[in-house]
Amino acid sequence: MSLLVRGGLLCVAGAVVGISGNAMSPRPARLGTPVHAAAESAGAACEDPRASVPRISVQEAKPLCIACSAAFVDARSAQEYAAGHITGAVHLVPGQPAGPLLPKLSAAPAVIVYDRDRDCAAADRVAVLLQSNGVRDVRVLTGAWPEWLARGGPGESGTCALCAAGGQ
Repeated sequence: MSLLVRGGLLCVAGAVVGISGNAMSPRPARLGTPVHAAAESAGAACEDPRASVPRISVQEAKPLCIACSAAFVDARSAQEYAAGHITGAVHLVPGQPAGPLLPKLSAAPAVIVYDRDRDCAAADRVAVLLQSNGVRDVRVLTGAWPEWLARGGPGESGTCALCAAGGQ
């Protein structure tokens, strides 16, 4: 039997096993419709009602970004920030001193902190740090970076100037 025929049979057998397994699943995926992780669903992330820092949705934050009437703080890693971040966002990793950024952030009418994950743990830690340093109106972006991208929020890429100078 040729290698091509065996490969074809293997593909058919794999498809049959996959479709059968899906059919027997307690929550089968509907064939022909895209499947997304729950964390990527609109509004699915960072909506903990017990959170100590107020939340802001992407729908509310996007116009503030476009009008430059809020400062954005990215609480993700330097590599993630460099790969893409909200336009004009500054970078502050949890556990790093906020001192160099405080003058800019304290002057902003609102400060919106975001990270990448469902529970917004990094964004919450940075937001609490900023509040403890006297920054007013600090909020955490619900949906985090994935929802910002999904809803077409403005973004850019590049390294953080402060990080490159050794400040982060």
